[in-house]
Amino acid sequence: MKNPGKTRERIVRVATELFANKGFDRATVDEIVAKAGVAKGTFYLYFRSKEDLIKEIAFDVMPIMAMPSLQDPYITVNYPTLESYLIHLGKEFLSFYSKGYRAELFFHMLSLRRRMPAVDEIYKQACSELLREGARRISAYIKVSFEDALISFQIFLASLIHYFHARECLDFSEEYFLKRVVRVVLHHLKLSVSV
Repeated sequence: MKNPGKTRERIVRVATELFANKGFDRATVDEIVAKAGVAKGTFYLYFRSKEDLIKEIAFDVMPIMAMPSLQDPYITVNYPTLESYLIHLGKEFLSFYSKGYRAELFFHMLSLRRRMPAVDEIYKQACSELLREGARRISAYIKVSFEDALISFQIFLASLIHYFHARECLDFSEEYFLKRVVRVVLHHLKLSVSV
């Protein structure tokens, strides 16, 4: 084997493309190896099963991967207001999923997770971490209960995810959409503070 790392990368790249086009269920290992130009045994040198490959690819398209700034404890220094920070996070998210295959894979993963417990567990862990960290960041800017911060971040995240379902139906730009979503979140937080 000339370059095992390149072979593995090729298998993942081909599988990603097939899964995005056909879904995780309909793309087969036989199709993956044929398109990657490797033997079936080679596939199993790198992955114990198709499920292991699916788990790897599914994790790579989770929303937490779309917002790397949430992992940077010092990033808020660059964003003096919650509005500017949320705009930044939203741009990261929209940029990440603008590569169509990522959004397609994410939606395929959502439809699969109830039937594949390992993927469901990855989703729950990544989603919980993302929501908790988003709520912590909001709480650092505005003094609200953790519950209100969590709900606000869920509104923000759900709106961004839904954008990829509805963008063909929307008559305005991504930038305008993002600013309006942030305005809704800030309004919700303002109401939470005054209650």
